[in-house]
Amino acid sequence: MKNFIKSTAFKALSAVALFLVGIMIYAASTSGVATIPEILTGAIVTPIQSLGSSISDGFYNFIGIFTDSNILRKENSKLQSEINDLRRKQVELDELKRLNELYRQFLELKEQNPDYSFVDCRVIAVDAGSKYGNFTINAGILNGVEANQPVITPQGLVGVVYQAGLNFSKVRTILDPSTQVSASVSRTNSGGVTGGSLSLALQNKLRLNYLSRNSGVATGDSVITSGKGGIYPDGLLIGAIKEVELESDGLTMYAVIEPFANINDVSDVFVITGFESPSEDTE
Repeated sequence: MKNFIKSTAFKALSAVALFLVGIMIYAASTSGVATIPEILTGAIVTPIQSLGSSISDGFYNFIGIFTDSNILRKENSKLQSEINDLRRKQVELDELKRLNELYRQFLELKEQNPDYSFVDCRVIAVDAGSKYGNFTINAGILNGVEANQPVITPQGLVGVVYQAGLNFSKVRTILDPSTQVSASVSRTNSGGVTGGSLSLALQNKLRLNYLSRNSGVATGDSVITSGKGGIYPDGLLIGAIKEVELESDGLTMYAVIEPFANINDVSDVFVITGFESPSEDTE
């Protein structure tokens, strides 16, 4: 018995008993305080209720995640649809602006050259195998386009059609050595023939060959087409002279020309399908 009294278990039981007695005395002397059974029940039930509440909150939070996710997904889909609509409208607006500018340029060209017949076209492909910027346009025989018709922009001559399909045509630019145009310097009326080279084409330039030594041609002069019954009408702008050099034979000169049109950056062009030549005017 003495050993039990001295044991740790007895001391623990005594502490619990004293604790319960203290609670009973406090409960008896204090109004509005839970009774011993209520305290004991609460001590047991409260953790269980807290656990149940936590599980319930977790469940609803878990369900809420999916609910909120669905709402956000629907809102995101709606916003994406609105963005796509705005993008389509922007593309349509850009296309209308492009067409408006194209038609304005067309009317200006028509006013300046009432005897010309035009077909407006768009560049749809650049010849990957060409080093001279040759390209394909979206107009062909069905539109009145044929081989050997000039291709221009409002800035000046770009090239010539060398192959016409039903609804497309291939254009060789003035940078290509195969494209030779009878031309003259507007200030001096000195004549020559254009010709390209690879080294000049890489600089977006070409040459005006066969200029006489006493032509008086100078840097800054403008070069235009010299029709005289050829496939190009008279007076089309070609470019400005950047250099004038003596040929290796010492007999003639040549000029380096920078085209007025940016050959490597054209997107919309016009094909001259017909014009009145000087010989037609005199008949």
